[in-house]
Amino acid sequence: EVHAEATEAFAGLFGRRYGPIETYRTEDADVVLVMAGSFSTKGKAAVNRWRAAGKKVGLVRLRLIRPWPAAELVAALGGRHAVGVIDQNLSPGLGGILFHEVAATLAGASNRPAVLRSFIGGLGGKEISPAEFDHVLDVLEAAGLNGSPVAPDLLMTEAEWQQVQGRLAVAGKAVAENLVAEAHP
Repeated sequence: EVHAEATEAFAGLFGRRYGPIETYRTEDADVVLVMAGSFSTKGKAAVNRWRAAGKKVGLVRLRLIRPWPAAELVAALGGRHAVGVIDQNLSPGLGGILFHEVAATLAGASNRPAVLRSFIGGLGGKEISPAEFDHVLDVLEAAGLNGSPVAPDLLMTEAEWQQVQGRLAVAGKAVAENLVAEAHP
């Protein structure tokens, strides 16, 4: 109720109205990304690029976290083939924080998406590259066809992956072959 009141007051002053979520090109989207904050601008650019290539992709930007906009999310994400939540945070042992909120919200929905995946990117303010967004879409499009893994997908560029491998080598740790294959198919 407080958010609705603040929205109306803001609209009266500035002529613009912002709801708890923003939907972008979701009308006919089969795949939808969920993001929060300014990184959503990069997500919209990726959506535009994919739309130009004929892919039905959209984006939901969370504008409000508390109170959690459960009804709005169910309405925006229900009936989609795949939803990818891109978090800019990490809860050790669990993955992204928003992913778990979205998953809990959709768990009881009768029209929940067939696929729901967690991606972690932009940690520490790092940019999410177009190639990383392309990886997200590739994973979401393939999910359900090959039995998608449950673990969060940590987004990084090839150069960043090489840095990780170098640091593990210095620490005397070997990178498991299956991890390499999952990170860079």
